[in-house]
This record gives sequence, C-alpha cells and structure tokens, in this order.
Amino acid sequence: MADVECQILAREQALRAWFTRNADTVLVQIDGLDIGWGGVQRWVTRHIPLPEDGLHLDFACGYGTFLAQLGWRFPSSQLVGLNIDFAGPHASIRLLLAEADVAAMLTQADARRMPFREGTFNSASCFLGLQDIEIGFGEQGIREAITEAVRALRLGGILALIDEYPLDRFDEFLDELPVTTTYRGEQPLAVQWNRDVAIAAIRLYAEGWMAQMRLPEEDVPARQSAYREVLARMEAEVESQISKQGYYVPFGPMRMIICRKGKE
Repeated sequence: MADVECQILAREQALRAWFTRNADTVLVQIDGLDIGWGGVQRWVTRHIPLPEDGLHLDFACGYGTFLAQLGWRFPSSQLVGLNIDFAGPHASIRLLLAEADVAAMLTQADARRMPFREGTFNSASCFLGLQDIEIGFGEQGIREAITEAVRALRLGGILALIDEYPLDRFDEFLDELPVTTTYRGEQPLAVQWNRDVAIAAIRLYAEGWMAQMRLPEEDVPARQSAYREVLARMEAEVESQISKQGYYVPFGPMRMIICRKGKE
C-alpha cells in the first residue's frame, strides 16, 4: 500500500508541475492546488470502495483532476466524466487526462438531467462540484443532480459526495433517496497561504464564482456587483484567518459521505 501511495503522490507532483508550467510563483501555489487538493483527493480515493473494473461516473468533473486521481488508484475502472461544459478553463481536460495517462469518456450535459439510463453505473462521485451546481442553480439544483446520480446507479452501487458542506446537510440531500450511508468523514487541506497568495487567489475565485452564477454577459452591472459582493466576503475571511492563525486555508475542511443504493 505504501508503494501505491508513493506512486500516486509522484504522479500528482508530476501533473502539478505540468499544469503550472507557465505560471508565476504565486500562481504555481494557487493553480497547483487543483492537482490533489492539498492531499484531500488521495484521502478520498483511499476510502471509496470502487469495483476493480466497474463503470464509474464523476459528475461536475470540471478540470478532470479528480478523474486523474481515480484513474491512478483504480486503473481497471471505466471512467466517465460529466460536465455542463468543456469550454473556458475546462477546455484543457483532455490534455490534462492525456498528461495523467488516464482514459475517460467525457459527456457534456447538465448534471440535473443526466443522459444515462437507470442502473448504468457501478459507482459515482462528485468532488467539489455540488457547490458549483448550487451557485448556478440553487439548492434544488443540488438535489436534482444527486437524485439523477442515484437513478443512474445500479442497485448496490456506490455514491461518494465530497464538498465543504456540513455532514448533516449531506444527510438532508440524501434523506428521501433509496440509499444507505456507509461512511462519513472529513479531512483538512494541507495548505497554508500568506496574505499575498491569498489575495491573488480570492480574486480568481471571485471571478470563478461569478462565472458559475451564469449571469448574462450583457448585464455588466449585475456581474460587477456580484463580483464585488463575493470578493468582499472572501476578503473578510482571509483577514479573519490570518489574524487568528497567521495563514489562510482556502477551502475546507472537506467532508465526504459515501452511500450505497438500496435501503437496509
């Protein structure tokens, strides 16, 4: 097991170096977080009981960095990545997966309306995608996406949800669905940023948040107002953390809930 962990860490570091190859010193830290997420992605894949050669769905897959981790941990799994778009920052997903040497079929679709038949997948996951769905489509969007993921699972299939939400909120999302929870846990990010890196990061994150809100391009005042509001909230969090602990942790702790389709 130790050898596997060392191999995955080495591949993660190599992918991070490739991903940030054209970035300056500050952006290397910010963009580099996407690869591995401060060790959290390795923690997640150690705990997900995926079938050795099953069909796995990762929805709201974004850049595809979690697909890479799944491919390294479960090389015999057949991976499918679903995202609402593969444009803008997500356009590099095929290059990233090729660099990671991980094969995955990519499907462009809204997670609230998955184009898969019931019982298609042995397992499914969503790593930090639920919050993006909520920004764009509200809590109802999250519920619809999770319901779709459960529908697309076979009986006995595994669903893993990983995000910053409290565990009891995950329970609320799953409460009326035909699933049984098998694991609950949380993991902090191994990341500590100074103020300069933190301020640069939150400016990028505020732009990303605004993009996820899907405001009309022509409504410039609304977009500017949304950006200022989100940035102000993030700036307050940066100052709070730095005053209390001397550094900034951009996300987390990350929380995961794993469930199995079928009521016990």
